[in-house]
Amino acid sequence: MSASFPRNSRPATAALLLLSAAFLLAGCPAGGKLAVLPPGEEELLRAKGDERLLVAVRDGGKEPFAAVAVFRGDVFLRHSAKLEQASIPPLNMLGNTAILLLQPGQVVPLLKDPDVRRIAWFGPRGRLARLDPSLELDAMARYGDGTDGKDRTILLRCRDVPGVAEEGSVTAAGYRIVTRAGPNLVVSGPYNRLPELLGNDRIIYLEKASNQATGNKVEKDVPHSTESVSDMKEREAKEPLPPRGDVAIPSHRIPRGDNTVAPAPPAGADRK
Repeated sequence: MSASFPRNSRPATAALLLLSAAFLLAGCPAGGKLAVLPPGEEELLRAKGDERLLVAVRDGGKEPFAAVAVFRGDVFLRHSAKLEQASIPPLNMLGNTAILLLQPGQVVPLLKDPDVRRIAWFGPRGRLARLDPSLELDAMARYGDGTDGKDRTILLRCRDVPGVAEEGSVTAAGYRIVTRAGPNLVVSGPYNRLPELLGNDRIIYLEKASNQATGNKVEKDVPHSTESVSDMKEREAKEPLPPRGDVAIPSHRIPRGDNTVAPAPPAGADRK
């Protein structure tokens, strides 16, 4: 068991309780101001955490949040008992990575554990329902091997057809729009910016994009519904739409109407 989780004696237990109480008091400052952390703890949060995690600890409170933690060694085999003793429930585990449900006061003691390599803030627990299980597992694997900063393709299912503002919020989160298909967007960006997408209420579901993306490839700015009818007519007059190329092939058995001439019967077919 790590020295960061002393449970062997009453003095050690009392010290841990006092430390936890200090975190809770520091996390609930009067007037809604962020708590000022000791320099060593803030340096630890910046070294093994991220900016959102630092803000969550400073803000304090009792509202738990989800965070991605990367350990040294398999989480289930080596660290699950330690997490249980610290009253930290894991929401998912994969190899050396786990999504944990943390209280602000539990972050710094956990970061002090030498078996913890890093912790990244992931957002409120309820937002994880928007994350497809296969995407969640892939993101955990990328966090575990340190490639969460590389671009991946993700399919975003939106409440309705996204307009300029909705697409702007996606690009502001660090993602590039690859294709559009109705209310869906295929985007490219790093997994470590997933919390930004999960916090977007216009996006109802996130999943891994298939290798064969459907929809219109984005090669230039596409007009949106802010155009008036006259604007659309004027644009289509200047830039005619390409031919659809989906004219059905007339059947050789069934006449298709006025636009199709029925084939002549074979020679000798009217003879008895």
